Amino acid sequence: MEISLAPEKVFVLTPALTPDQARERVDKKKVGLIAGTVGSLFSQPKPEEFRLLGTEGRLEPFWRVAASSHTSYERKATYTVPTSGPEVREVSLAGQTYAATPAQKGPSTLSLTVAEQCEQVLTHEQTFDAVSGAKADFQKYARMDKIEAPDLNQVAPEGVLLVPPQIRATAVVRQVTPEVIKSVSNAHVIHNERVDIEAIELYFRPVYAFEFEWAAKNKRMVIEVDGMTGDMRAGRKLADQIKNIVTRDLLFDVTADAVGIFVPGGSIAVKLVKAVVDRGR
Repeated sequence: MEISLAPEKVFVLTPALTPDQARERVDKKKVGLIAGTVGSLFSQPKPEEFRLLGTEGRLEPFWRVAASSHTSYERKATYTVPTSGPEVREVSLAGQTYAATPAQKGPSTLSLTVAEQCEQVLTHEQTFDAVSGAKADFQKYARMDKIEAPDLNQVAPEGVLLVPPQIRATAVVRQVTPEVIKSVSNAHVIHNERVDIEAIELYFRPVYAFEFEWAAKNKRMVIEVDGMTGDMRAGRKLADQIKNIVTRDLLFDVTADAVGIFVPGGSIAVKLVKAVVDRGR
């Protein structure tokens, strides 16, 4: 089996909303969002009761991995072919004579043993939260406007918090690869097996966070705005919790040895994988 790895890439999504536009959206709906979360059954607070304590712009990471497999193989099968009529007793084909089998009704039949040349193609794509490692539906973001960022140190503009991924490339590739490595049915000969990891991509999407104080209830609340879709939800500020340093080598750790463990089997698979991966270095 041969496995190839696509070039690893980092993308930063281009915000569809500016911080000011996000703030305008929050101001229009903050009463319902904050009161609904904290709980206010008997009185509706006024907008002036909420004081903005601070704002935070950040880039949150997710992984996208796409893989495919192509397996060409041969399998044997028996075809039952009707002849031209019940009177046929044998048929000559390509220099060979085949006996016909009488049928209770209708024409007699031939049983032909053949070799079928087959191909199995499997594809799978998945996105993951790069902080928790959970599968998540970020597919729509991968199709939005973005720029490639070869240097991770230049991903975040000044004043924007870069949330460091906690999940490395190996962990997510390991989850996708088994989805395209499936055994074929009744194969007698495997001609070729190839797995292509077509995309190993790390994305950063913009999020705006606004922290409010509701003095009457002695409560604080953070509202997050998705910088791409404008969706809002209750959230949290992360600035005080971010301490990790992001490096490309740390995140993109899919090595020859690591790829070898994706594939069930022995040392032959690992050696083939290693040769493929080393060619790309």
